Amino acid sequence: FKCFNVAINLIKKNKIQGLINCPISKEHLLKNKYNGVTEFLSKKFNTKDKEVMLIFNKKLSISPLTTHIPINQVAKQISKKGILKKIKVISKFYKKILKKNPTIGILGLNPHNFSTEKQSAENKIIIPAINTLRRNKLKIVGPISPDTSFSTYKKYKLDVIFGMYHDQILTPFKALFGFDAVNVTLGLPFIRTSPDHGVAVDITKKNMANPKSLLESIKFFNHI
Repeated sequence: FKCFNVAINLIKKNKIQGLINCPISKEHLLKNKYNGVTEFLSKKFNTKDKEVMLIFNKKLSISPLTTHIPINQVAKQISKKGILKKIKVISKFYKKILKKNPTIGILGLNPHNFSTEKQSAENKIIIPAINTLRRNKLKIVGPISPDTSFSTYKKYKLDVIFGMYHDQILTPFKALFGFDAVNVTLGLPFIRTSPDHGVAVDITKKNMANPKSLLESIKFFNHI
């Protein structure tokens, strides 16, 4: 926390443009007070509910609507307002920082997006959100069936896949790109990056850790 506080003070004094942190143990550092560093920083800068997790790779990036919550709570946390807010933050970031108008694929919640219920997440929330985003001239594809999204992203020329929950998109993404990715927190008044993996306690001090994601986290600031 001392390291974070030093960085936060420097940011507030306009001495630095962002921060990079190595992997941390949420259980030991945050002690269940926050779901993650993303949420910790958003509270420090009074941007709660505006923060967006983006796992960035030049070929494809991903972003989950909900982060670090039990699977049985996901459906309750899906809302049209939340989807609209986060997609707009992602689009703005790509346009402003990466100088690109992104094509964003939005996943459904249920397998194959299939549900006969009128009150399903797809029918009640996700499809109306997609329609609103399209009316706002954003480049949106969807709803895409989650089980085929990572095999068809090239077909749709997607820059970002937006999923409804953490493992829906992080699991296949990491299978494709491994450590070649950067965790970027959007929605803060600065850029924060970190590796896209955890602390790997089992290999501590064994000279086995792969530094690629940390190096990519540093290189990412070349985009700014």
